[in-house]
Amino acid sequence: MGRTARASAGFFVGLAAVTVSFALAGEAKAAGVRCEEKVLTDWSDNGRVDGVYPLHCYQDALAKMPTDLRDYTNATDAIEHALTRALSSESMKGSSSRVAAGADTGSALAANGPTSLPLPLVLLAAVSLVVLSAGGFGYVVRRRRSTD
Repeated sequence: MGRTARASAGFFVGLAAVTVSFALAGEAKAAGVRCEEKVLTDWSDNGRVDGVYPLHCYQDALAKMPTDLRDYTNATDAIEHALTRALSSESMKGSSSRVAAGADTGSALAANGPTSLPLPLVLLAAVSLVVLSAGGFGYVVRRRRSTD
């Protein structure tokens, strides 16, 4: 294996490592969404909180809500209404640790939601990697033919 081929292979290994690290960093960032942010995101899509979250999430969302949302929207009322609904539901069920009804807290590979990987970005990275690999391969082949 020639010096150019080794350099090209090293370049592609480095490029693959950078691509994987960006993908993993995005996944880790998406998985780190706090529950009060999930409540606010749930409210922001249609003006009401549809999911069921742990009780502390509602209280944290109310406590950490930005001032503009508190003053100019119905977010406080909607979250308080959802908290009341959750409290009455919890008193009927007797459990305070339920998370259900569309609140995806686990997988970063879910089909929809704030924790899903952006599929177009992943596809763009894959296509870019293929194009760069093809260019590097073409360069190595051309270089070998010119030295023969």
